[in-house]
Amino acid sequence: MSISTEIADFITKATIDDFSTESIETAKIAILDCMACLIAGSTEPIAQLLCDQAKHNGGNPHSSVFTKNFKTSSQEAALINGAMAHALDYDDVTEGIKCHPSVFLVPVALALGEYINASGKDILLSYLVGFETACSIGSGLSESYFDDLGWHPTGPLGALGSASTASSILKLNPEQASVALALAASQASGLRQNFGTMTKPFHPGLACKNGVLGAQLASAGFTADQNIFEGRFGFLRAFSGGTDYSPANILESLKKTNHMMESGVEIKKYPCCGSSHLSLDAIFKIIESHNIDPNAIEKITSWVDFDPPRSLVHYNPTSALEGKFSMQYLLAAALLDNQIGLNSFSDEKINRPEIQNLMGKVIMTRHPGNEGKQSWMEGFHKVDIKLTNGDIISNTAERHYSGALRGATVEQVISKFEDCVSIAFDTSLSHKMKDMILDLENLEDINQFIKLF
Repeated sequence: MSISTEIADFITKATIDDFSTESIETAKIAILDCMACLIAGSTEPIAQLLCDQAKHNGGNPHSSVFTKNFKTSSQEAALINGAMAHALDYDDVTEGIKCHPSVFLVPVALALGEYINASGKDILLSYLVGFETACSIGSGLSESYFDDLGWHPTGPLGALGSASTASSILKLNPEQASVALALAASQASGLRQNFGTMTKPFHPGLACKNGVLGAQLASAGFTADQNIFEGRFGFLRAFSGGTDYSPANILESLKKTNHMMESGVEIKKYPCCGSSHLSLDAIFKIIESHNIDPNAIEKITSWVDFDPPRSLVHYNPTSALEGKFSMQYLLAAALLDNQIGLNSFSDEKINRPEIQNLMGKVIMTRHPGNEGKQSWMEGFHKVDIKLTNGDIISNTAERHYSGALRGATVEQVISKFEDCVSIAFDTSLSHKMKDMILDLENLEDINQFIKLF
């Protein structure tokens, strides 16, 4: 059997009973967090641009665009909802494949689930199947995929996770699911060079659309190559730079690893690139214990692990989107504003003279001895603030490597949900949404939830 055939076998034969109670509960929290980010992200400019384009293109009104009061095709709805969910960069990440899983799973499950009147259990199953599949495929890629080749991991792996979720929710047979995966592999993309622009959240949106398209075409009889992963010109070799990929890792991972529990979903505290979060945690520890005059700062050094220099690519940001991918802005704003929140990102805030001045004092560098090395496991950031009198104030923050929510509590996620949803809905409606998601396995028809919008 080919890899795609074995994955398709998993996708189509999995039942909700195959997953632990803890995995199911974690999936519900991840869906809650994703909907929070989607609703808050629906106010971003990218949302209106994509909605206008969808209306211009036309399409059968099968699936809802959340908060926007209209329906479009399931493909377009998945695209727009996926992009909105990632627009603020506030959505979850997972350690195993170093990407944002829920934004390429939830919009697909809901878009297709609405159209076919899927149950809450169907939604949960399709989410879990997509999560496990994407993580397993990611385990077969080389480290170069996550590094200097320039791929945004959420894009290519997102297309495959989306196709898996779509295949599950549409109840495709194994042959059809294999085709859906191969179609998604041929549509997979997303480049780091676009970080700090609207195109970054477009990546998971496009992954969602392509996953839906692949599953729909497969169900209609489309054909594709079964050796799409391990083949000479297949996904693994192409996206790994030609070397160091492992087809065997995919199947071993799929059969032996519970990715939801082992990789977990890290719930974001700050609406910006996750590669900055440990440094933000460290600097807020400093702020809590010291009253620092920004004018007395000579230099701020952020000692980081492998990923930040590859993701925080804007050293002199001038726009809100660039600021989300700038260690310089984020640490300067934390010091001057004593917070990083939804209101921290506007062009005006980025271009404040006092911010621009302080950004020039921020340096980001690898931990000593690790420069140039590929290592994702250093696991902590350190921030040093050197004052003009010579004093140095330091603190560190460590990454959580255990717990399905990686240190977050359910109460914290609910609080984040209520904060995000308040942008568009009143408290009573917010509570109804939350209660339905947290009881999703007992929802007979997902349209009961979608009608709340």
